[in-house]
Amino acid sequence: MDALFRRLSFYADLGESELASLNALPHRVETYESGEEIVSRGEDPGEAFVVSSGWAARYISLEDGRSQILNFMLPGDVYDLQVFVTNGADHSVIALNKVAVLEIKRRDILSLFTEGGRTGAAFWWCTLQEEAILREHIVRNGRRSARERVAHILLELHRRAVIAGEGAGETFHMPVSQAMLADALGLSFVHINRVLREFEKTGVIERAKAHITIVDRKRLVEMCDFQEDYLHLDDNPRRLGFNF
Repeated sequence: MDALFRRLSFYADLGESELASLNALPHRVETYESGEEIVSRGEDPGEAFVVSSGWAARYISLEDGRSQILNFMLPGDVYDLQVFVTNGADHSVIALNKVAVLEIKRRDILSLFTEGGRTGAAFWWCTLQEEAILREHIVRNGRRSARERVAHILLELHRRAVIAGEGAGETFHMPVSQAMLADALGLSFVHINRVLREFEKTGVIERAKAHITIVDRKRLVEMCDFQEDYLHLDDNPRRLGFNF
């Protein structure tokens, strides 16, 4: 549960007792290889799961084979708090590299909410962040240019990757292919490739296999007017006045 604890700790001041509660949750571990579907649209997952390691993507496919990636899932991300109120998944989830997930029964996750306290509040912050990321995704794809879209998602994924233990400093692990980026940003593979090469040539980023280094953060931020407040990562419990 380390990845989940790390993630939740950004939303509430969690300690040893909360970690013990998470570790006590009955669960089983399932692993998926790159390209394997973790959840299929329409099926009832029956359980929630936490990404323990690896990256996954939420997506919806059309009948003609086109697909739209809705969001990326990193270690510590939860699928899906909506399993408590719906009978079937409204989107699919696919592994981008080797992914390990912890599957947890609904009633056991719900117990964290009914008991109240910091852990339940932190889960609530997770849902707020998910919604905010989706809103930003709509604006990114609906109003930003190709260069702005790529710059924006790189900054977002960097911030999330560092928190998930997938990066340090300005370098982060990003096992997302250019084809996947194209599906996420509503662009062609050619567009993605051209923009990334431009960013490298002008010294904004460096790439090495599945790693990205942001070399000139100021330029990247200014390029897309990136404002990270939508990620809800700083001082949220105090800002809402939680007092446990």
